[in-house]
Amino acid sequence: MALRQFVKSYQGNKQGNIAIMFAVSLLVLIIGAGAAVDFGMAQRTETKLQNTADAAVLAAAKTGKNDQAYLQTVADKFVKAQYPGAGLNTKVQLLKNGRVRVFVDTVYKTSLMHIIGRPTINVKVVSEAPLTSSEPVNIALVLDTTGSMKGTKLASLKTAANNLVTTLASYKNPSLKMSVVPFAQHVNVGMANRNAPWINVPADSTTTGPKKCGWKKKVTGYKNCHIVHSTCYNDGTPYACSWKSCDVIYGPKEWKCHTPKSSVKWHGCVGSRNTPWHERVAYKGRKVPGLMNTWCGTKLRPLTNNLKKVKSTINALNASGYTYIPAGLMWGWRTLDTNMPLTQASGPFAKNTQKVMILMSDGANTRSKNGKAHTGWDVNAANKEMKILCNKIKGEEIEVYTIAYDIKDSATKNRMKSCATDASKFFDASNAAQLNNAFKAIGANLIRLRLTH
Repeated sequence: MALRQFVKSYQGNKQGNIAIMFAVSLLVLIIGAGAAVDFGMAQRTETKLQNTADAAVLAAAKTGKNDQAYLQTVADKFVKAQYPGAGLNTKVQLLKNGRVRVFVDTVYKTSLMHIIGRPTINVKVVSEAPLTSSEPVNIALVLDTTGSMKGTKLASLKTAANNLVTTLASYKNPSLKMSVVPFAQHVNVGMANRNAPWINVPADSTTTGPKKCGWKKKVTGYKNCHIVHSTCYNDGTPYACSWKSCDVIYGPKEWKCHTPKSSVKWHGCVGSRNTPWHERVAYKGRKVPGLMNTWCGTKLRPLTNNLKKVKSTINALNASGYTYIPAGLMWGWRTLDTNMPLTQASGPFAKNTQKVMILMSDGANTRSKNGKAHTGWDVNAANKEMKILCNKIKGEEIEVYTIAYDIKDSATKNRMKSCATDASKFFDASNAAQLNNAFKAIGANLIRLRLTH
């Protein structure tokens, strides 16, 4: 009313048109300022409302319930507690992919814009999150079990990895699956896969050669025995070692004959396909080579929601062999892929499944691809292959965490760090406690609900 009287007083001014123009200009300025104030206040209201919707959807999702009426009650109660008597409208929608969505809206009453017929501004927000009990998550544990892990380091790895599994199991998510891929220079896919369509394993065989005879001396004793102290290397890692050295005492010559036998046997170990298939995850008609007379540790565990079996694989880990990280990366990737050779990742929600790889290693690559086997010594080639596979895996929207365990070489640490999705997902653990904390932090990230709107 005051504004109208103010403008009317100018209409009687002798200046006439000038007074009217001034009044109209003043009115436009006042309305513009009022609109800026009202829209700014409405935007601040929307921001506060969005924060409330985010918190409300988390409160509902954390219950793990898939009853829409129950989730509606939880969200209503949360919003009303934040804004008692504010007249907010809250609506909950349960989606088919196991997510819950919360809509919150209100009406903001304008301070100045009602002058031009805009008394209110509608404010609406939406937030969405997965239910903790149904969000599909596939996690691949790619664990270094090379010779340098022998002893207390392997024991601490088992403890840390088992603690992670225990934490994840406590959330009772039936849509959570885990795989375990132990690796050294090769990976053991399990002898049960011998006749799988995606693998090429020659038949076991024994060959008998011609009889051989010759003079042999039998060992009858030892003398001048003493202990030799030296530095030995296990997968490139030095350690103090010692052994007994003796002079051998031989008896008289004897004529001996024997018939040599040579055996070829498969123990579950696989190598890499030829270029460029060694960098491709899917089978696509190109078979993976089985390696004969090769040992490669504990067999991998494909994706399973039976976390007790995951723990049994972790507890069965043993340390031996050299390091070829690309072998672990490839088979970790394959456990998360829906195509052959491993298809446990397929399912109705495969496209909506969060995929995670956790790579743990205690050292640099010490072997490289040499034909089908990983028996080469070209470390630069192995490092290059590691980089290529890390980038390809991240390109498949797989979230990669890496843990450098007791690695003192900065170049190796940087390679592990570069393999991670980002710097926050790289962990530098120099002892057992830090290794356990790294797995603990990763577990906390995995169970934290992530807003999608």
